[in-house]
Amino acid sequence: MQLAWWKIARLELTLALRDRESLMWSLIAPIAMAWIFGSMFDSNPPAPTRVTVEAGANPAFVSQAVSDFLTAGGMEVAEDGIRVVLPDSLLDRLVAGRKVDVRVVQGDAADTHARSVSARVREAVYELAFRAPALQRAPLDTAALDLGSHGPLVLTASTLGNAPRIVTGKERQLPAMLIMFIMFQVMTFFLVLWVEDLRTGKIKRIIMSPTRPRDLLAGQLVARLVWAALQVIVILGVGSLVMGVRLNVPWVSFGVVIAAFMLTAASIGMLLGSCFKTSEKANAVGVIVSLVMAALGGCWWPLEIVPGAMRAVASVLPTGQAMDAIGDMMAIGPGAPFPAVNVAVLVVMTAVILPFAVRRLKVQLVG
Repeated sequence: MQLAWWKIARLELTLALRDRESLMWSLIAPIAMAWIFGSMFDSNPPAPTRVTVEAGANPAFVSQAVSDFLTAGGMEVAEDGIRVVLPDSLLDRLVAGRKVDVRVVQGDAADTHARSVSARVREAVYELAFRAPALQRAPLDTAALDLGSHGPLVLTASTLGNAPRIVTGKERQLPAMLIMFIMFQVMTFFLVLWVEDLRTGKIKRIIMSPTRPRDLLAGQLVARLVWAALQVIVILGVGSLVMGVRLNVPWVSFGVVIAAFMLTAASIGMLLGSCFKTSEKANAVGVIVSLVMAALGGCWWPLEIVPGAMRAVASVLPTGQAMDAIGDMMAIGPGAPFPAVNVAVLVVMTAVILPFAVRRLKVQLVG
């Protein structure tokens, strides 16, 4: 005998699959939009990371060598941007084996860009350490230093983990559209379905049967999660086969982030479902809330290009937390650390919203 909650979840999923408009918006639209927006970003590659090198009391050729090394790494040395502050007497410190602290001041730049600059600066300092004794013996005003050239002895500098890379437009837009349409579907479609079922009395008839309210609510939640999981499989699968996008991420971490996000989105949708009595109002508000959260959370454009205040707003939204975690995983690759903070924030959001939503929905059922 099947569990009551699974019967209800299967019924909701059957209704969703029969709705052609729902299928289009859930499975086809994300692929199309990821291709369109991804192509737009690909035709206009991201601007290079802007860096300014502050030499302090060091000879000019030292700061110039560091600047050239950063430029060779695809960065742009300018008057503004991420500040690289070299310590005074850098060469003397390297020759004497003293501690060297090069400060990288992030400012308003994104974390990924700052980490990329830090990794590149460390590599420059490694090469300076190798060449420092010879540079001290040469006249400082005539010394030429090219950290990118090597003689018979080659120095290979590496850091812990690869420097973060800037992903392509389609690589970024596919998971962004996935996050957006998970939020859109589990909130809007199932939100309208709940309100319509209450209006027509279908929910009341189910409650009058031996089905318990908690089974009904559990079925509603499971239906949303299963539908979102279907979206993940289809969108990533089609994106890989049709668009050639193969995300180079730690898949366990990626799956945990998506699962935590799905729970939070479903909780918000259930909470909104308790606030409306007509499907028209529920649909309008669901669409607006989904689109606003997607835009502010970084699904429409990279958060790196928005002011710091808007990135702070994104940090309190489930879409922002999910995109922040996924962005780091795509930039760093399979070696990316587990996004514990992002997952914890999403779990806390769910723990706060879901019980409140369940209480309000129960009031609707018995009212």
